[in-house]
Amino acid sequence: MHQTNQIFSCLVSDIITKNSYNVRLRVLVMEHIFKGMWGSKGSGDSQFSLPYGIAVDSDGNVYVVDFGNSRIQKFTNKGIFLAKWGSHGTGNGQFRSQVGIAIDSNDDIYIADGGNDRVQKFTRTGDFITVWGSRGSGDGQFRGPTGIAVESDDDILVVEADNHRVQKFTTDGQFITKWGSLGSDDGEFQNPHSIAVDSNDDIYVTDLSNDYVQKFTRTGDFIRKWGSSGSGDGQFRGPRGIASFSGNSILVVDHLNHRIQEFSRDGDFITKWGSLGDQPSEFAHPTRVAINKTTDMHYITDQSNHRIQRFHWDQGEQ
Repeated sequence: MHQTNQIFSCLVSDIITKNSYNVRLRVLVMEHIFKGMWGSKGSGDSQFSLPYGIAVDSDGNVYVVDFGNSRIQKFTNKGIFLAKWGSHGTGNGQFRSQVGIAIDSNDDIYIADGGNDRVQKFTRTGDFITVWGSRGSGDGQFRGPTGIAVESDDDILVVEADNHRVQKFTTDGQFITKWGSLGSDDGEFQNPHSIAVDSNDDIYVTDLSNDYVQKFTRTGDFIRKWGSSGSGDGQFRGPRGIASFSGNSILVVDHLNHRIQEFSRDGDFITKWGSLGDQPSEFAHPTRVAINKTTDMHYITDQSNHRIQRFHWDQGEQ
């Protein structure tokens, strides 16, 4: 595990101190500070084959969707291996192209099992609880579920890439509502990929092929969108993961630009970090981000580097 501290990104600043001989500007900033990483390519414990979704439970344990190995791995907040479950297949507790993961207030775990067109629910120890979904476009059916998130009342939101929509369910899989269709207008999607919920229960969806983020009320009413295709600030190339900080900002995983961008909840650009590479704070096709809402520690699946990187939102000085 790599523990070198590196500092990336700044946000604001402010204290000026002076005396009769000179003026010194002391800038206090909030930064994304690299805190460590773990993983390598393989199928052993703590190894990954294209890690994808990631989530944090109430104790700070980290769960990683190990896409190519058709399993879930569980770690401490510092990357110490704890457990694993899953194998390739269609049975209960098996996966095919599983992508998204989310955890409710009881620490039950939900997996968007994309290749099987279903959602599976587990205890935090990996015991199977229930499953729902089949292939199709009806209510409660799926075509390529990729993203999953939990609202404050534990309703479950599922994004479907191939049906270009969001569906909402109870924790036992009862259908509640849906919205979205194929297109590029407000409230329409082209391959939506990931979904997040902020502290107000507003909902954010990464719209992968449209290269923007859309924001909705909890009932699916469109609020706003931001982004366009490109590599500039506030632009995206295949946005994938998204998460809400305990404060007022949103992190977006900019997959093909190999970076993370941070925005206000209104879509105003704040900062960015990352570039293509395999060193600390560099990425090769990052996919998802998860945040510990208690500590603001955030974890990013660095897919093509087959590892997890860990950052902390903290105050530094420039």
